[in-house]
Formats: sequence, structure tokens, C-alpha cells
Amino acid sequence: MRPRRIGAAITLGLLLAGLPPAVTQGADRAPERGAGERVAAAKGCGVCHALPGEPRGKKPGPAFLAPAPPQEASEVLRRLWNHIPGMRQYFLARGLAWPVISVPEMADLLTFLGMQPGREHAPNLDRGRVLLVQKGCLKCHALAGEGGRVAPDLVRFREYGNPVPLAAFLWNKAPGMLERIDKSGIPFPVFQEGDMGDLLGFLGALVDVSR
Repeated sequence: MRPRRIGAAITLGLLLAGLPPAVTQGADRAPERGAGERVAAAKGCGVCHALPGEPRGKKPGPAFLAPAPPQEASEVLRRLWNHIPGMRQYFLARGLAWPVISVPEMADLLTFLGMQPGREHAPNLDRGRVLLVQKGCLKCHALAGEGGRVAPDLVRFREYGNPVPLAAFLWNKAPGMLERIDKSGIPFPVFQEGDMGDLLGFLGALVDVSR
């Protein structure tokens, strides 16, 4: 099995399955773009990224646009996930603490980054199922009782259709997951455009059937 596939099993699958119900609290509040800009500033995003109103080209990361182009929630989540290793290295190199982001804060931040409800494409469930296998998730995880036994069953998480609590959990647990990946030598799994929506769509459909 390829290392990248193993990496996905250890990271995304483990995080999804371990998401406790409590992290969904506050996910239903209406997010605010202006509040998201304030969250970005408060959490140190401006260390790497030019915030709205700041000159561009002076910081290592891409400038934040205001307003950001509207995108599907799963695509904003995918970009955030893929960007985590680089951000973590930047914080570590400067001795900065990894910022904790609550669910309401994440809702505002994702809105600031372009998340727009109603833009989500209909997921390709067959492709989502293929991705689950190709990424090697079932080598470690069970799915409705079938598959691996190393990590929790993926149907334990019930809110695959809501990216906000999922994004907050992924972000807050990322340092520990990245440390495990570094020690194991497994490459960090990178998701391509459309992958996240199809994968979460498949898992969400399976959860709905299993209720």
C-alpha cells in the first residue's frame, strides 16, 4: 500500500471518527464575514497573510481577499486542510503557539475565506467510495463494522454534511496528528479539488442509511 494512502487513513479518517458530539455546539449560528476577519486577526493569521487593507507582497502567505470568491464549503475545508502543514512549520519555527479555534469562530472564519451555503455540488458517491478505498482508510478503520480495527468506526461521526465543526476539530487536533505523521515518516495526505466533497458526501450518505 502506498504511503500517501496510509497517511490519509491515519489522519483524516481518525480525526473524523474521533470527533465528539460536543464540538458541534454553536455550529448552527449565522456566520459573519466581518467577524471572520476579526477571528483571522486575533488568531495570528496576519503573521503570514496580508489582511484586508494591508499591503500585499510583504508576507510569505497569500493575501486574504475581501470579499473572498464564493466557494463550496468542502473546497474551503480542503484548502484549509492542505495548508495546515506549511502553517504549522511557520508557527514552530517562530515559537508561536498553535491557535485554538472554536466552532462559532470557525464558522465566521470559513465565511471570511469564501464559504457560501448552497454552492455545494451534488457529491459523486461512487467516487467518494473509491477515494475511501484508494486513500487506505479501511486498512485502519471500520466502516459500519467492516474493515480495520486499529482506529474507530467512521460511522461514529454523524455530521459529515456540516463542515464547520469538522473544520474546527481538524484544525485543533492538527498538531498532534502532524507529530504522529512526522515520527512515522508517512507523507501528509493532500486532497485534490472535489475530493473532499465526494468523500464526505459518501460518508454522510452511509451514515444516513445506518441511522
